[in-house]
Amino acid sequence: MTSAPRVLLDTSIANLRTLAAFFADELGSCGRASAVPSPEARACHEALLTISVLIPKLQAARYVVPDAALPATRCTSCEDG
Repeated sequence: MTSAPRVLLDTSIANLRTLAAFFADELGSCGRASAVPSPEARACHEALLTISVLIPKLQAARYVVPDAALPATRCTSCEDG
């Protein structure tokens, strides 16, 4: 992995947002004329739901992963243990 973890997470979040927008557009263009959604519409809906769960988890992970640009800090009063 050549990228810093935060950069990779930011890129993944941006890509998932783009993908979510694509699926939302696809769902909107499928039309809701039929009472029974098509298999494609169901797949788009499932993918959109999955992405909507992943994005907040990746955003939370981004704040836990240390930034490679910042020096690592360690509490001098903490003991290993």
